[in-house]
Amino acid sequence: MDDVDDVSIRDQASSVFTARHHFTVTFKGHSPGAEIQADQEFGHCERIPDLAGFAIQQYVHDHILLRPERSESGVDASLGPLDRRSVKFPDITEPCANRTQTPAMTLALVGLNHHNAPLSLREPLAVPPADWLRELRRMQDSTGVDEAVLLSTCNRTEIYYRISGNTDRPLEAGRNWLMDLASQSRQKIEPLLYGYADLAVARHLLRVAAGLDSQIIGEPQILGQIKQAYELAHQNGFVGRDLHGLFQFVFLAAKQIRHDSGIGLHPVSIASLSVRLVEEIFDNFPARTALLIGAGETMQLVSQHLSRLHLSRLIVANRSLERARQLAQPQGGYAITLDEVPAHLAEADLIFSAAQVSEPVLSSEQVRAALERRRHSPVFIMDLGLPRNVDPGVATLPEVFLYTLDHLESLACENRRERHRAAETAEEAIDRAVEEHAMDLKGRMATPTICALRERAQKTRRATLEQALQMLHHGESPESALDFLAHTLTNRLIHLPTVQLREAAQEGRENLILAARDLFGLEDDGRDGNPIERP
Repeated sequence: MDDVDDVSIRDQASSVFTARHHFTVTFKGHSPGAEIQADQEFGHCERIPDLAGFAIQQYVHDHILLRPERSESGVDASLGPLDRRSVKFPDITEPCANRTQTPAMTLALVGLNHHNAPLSLREPLAVPPADWLRELRRMQDSTGVDEAVLLSTCNRTEIYYRISGNTDRPLEAGRNWLMDLASQSRQKIEPLLYGYADLAVARHLLRVAAGLDSQIIGEPQILGQIKQAYELAHQNGFVGRDLHGLFQFVFLAAKQIRHDSGIGLHPVSIASLSVRLVEEIFDNFPARTALLIGAGETMQLVSQHLSRLHLSRLIVANRSLERARQLAQPQGGYAITLDEVPAHLAEADLIFSAAQVSEPVLSSEQVRAALERRRHSPVFIMDLGLPRNVDPGVATLPEVFLYTLDHLESLACENRRERHRAAETAEEAIDRAVEEHAMDLKGRMATPTICALRERAQKTRRATLEQALQMLHHGESPESALDFLAHTLTNRLIHLPTVQLREAAQEGRENLILAARDLFGLEDDGRDGNPIERP
């Protein structure tokens, strides 16, 4: 559930949206040179990044965010890029001019996922694990990026990173990195990218880790995939203090939220939905043969769900024959290499494929030849790979039931309805967790000051104690030494605050006096018992 409505920056009319609580922003008409005006002061003021094809959104934590324009269905590959000259983003930090410090925008993410991009557009952005380090190095080469974590799954490609120093375009580095992955599809992909900064990054990543942003609501695999992405980046020196803190917070909070909300109970995965789909089309499974292409986690889950169908035979094909054997043997199946797939294709009634390959494993010609050997007996093919494992042309063959990740969407919608109540509970828990995380981050801003204050007090204590010990050494009575210690230490500790408060009173800086009263817990003005009137 989004906290507010999206406001498209393409809209030529005035648009208004209201965030949770009391923040309201009006976006004026976007004729050339028009500016976005804020009706009220923001709780957190930042410049709005100028990124084409994004919509403006305000979240509960008072950050200006960018989200991609999208149709009601959630997928629209026809949107073209926005003309940069048609919109001017002003510097809205001016309302914060009277503040002593505005937090810098340091953490960011840019990505594309199954909610707004079809498989054909997600495919060119998929990064196989073997290329993750290379792409992290390419991202780190971007100006100002000193930490990065890449998350690339069948449903999303996202880059999480830290920008060193202040910038008014924190999402530009991630956007450029993603666009370079698929330069040929740039115009179609560009309007569908989404980006978040600071606390919105934590909220998005927590939703993903808890399974709320998945195609299958509550599915458990994504948390393991995030941990794998983090570990690879961390072990190779791409993770520093900020991303480490973000991911550790998410790992702990996601686990707790899944447990407390019940969204992780009886998890439904893409693998289980795939087997459910084949049950709706075929019957007589004890006479059927299944071919699994790939031996990764997805195929392991498919194998587990197929076991209850009591199939006649199971064939597992993989680049590594040993891994294929490990998956096939518990089910009484046998293993082959990927090169042997064409020779065994005609034996399979059910084919599930999720191999890490750059080119399709099954071509139209291979499937057509297998159908002829099967005397055109129907075949079910579930392509769970990204990039796709099966040539899309196979779908034109009349005896083939070919399904891809996109085809699981209707079953996923049913799953989302079933888990709606648990998801609402989880969303509320996420809001609380992110708010607590925000408070923790704000609290850390005071740490250097607290440390400096303690160090100064300790230095004063040590110096005063040394003087009191010298008095004892020279024959002064213990009472005199203790009186000197208490009196002198007190005077030295309050001397500078006293001088600053006197100067503040002389200069009419009542706010500092009020702040001091709050800081030291003083009830009244200390003279006539009348409290200072607060504005």
